[in-house]
Amino acid sequence: MSKHVIHATMLARCPFSVATEMLGRSLREKKDMTVSVTRAIREHVRLGWAVVDDLTDESRRHDAIAIYWTPDHPTFPSFAGTITVRPHYRESYIRITGTYDPPLGRAGRLFDRFAGRHIARATLLRLIRELVRDIESRYLVYLQEIGAAGAHRHSGGKRDEVLRTH
Repeated sequence: MSKHVIHATMLARCPFSVATEMLGRSLREKKDMTVSVTRAIREHVRLGWAVVDDLTDESRRHDAIAIYWTPDHPTFPSFAGTITVRPHYRESYIRITGTYDPPLGRAGRLFDRFAGRHIARATLLRLIRELVRDIESRYLVYLQEIGAAGAHRHSGGKRDEVLRTH
């Protein structure tokens, strides 16, 4: 089998300091999910993931998330990859990089050459958009939970009344 590498990157409006945590919270709720190119072309998959060391940054240590899925039907490929998070000012780049094997032997490889790789890339782009939307919405809820003063004024417990602007 020949593995094909695909990747997608998107900027999330969430600081690096909490982006991986928000991503983990999102994935914890998913034991399985639907991956799709469009609403018409989609597949139910069983999802697995784990926090691992990110070895792609030589200057500092980060966590990454190893992710894989197995489809319910053999006409859809399995996927194994890594989600990494990188700081970008007050935001974060989320990147998914991974591999898949075109299913169905020679016919699948031929299909992949003309259309399958485009479908795989579009599927990954749709997935990263969904994950980034979820990260951003979870971050907004987090900000509401710690109060309108914002994370830079948060003391770690209940809202610190001493720091409130009067």
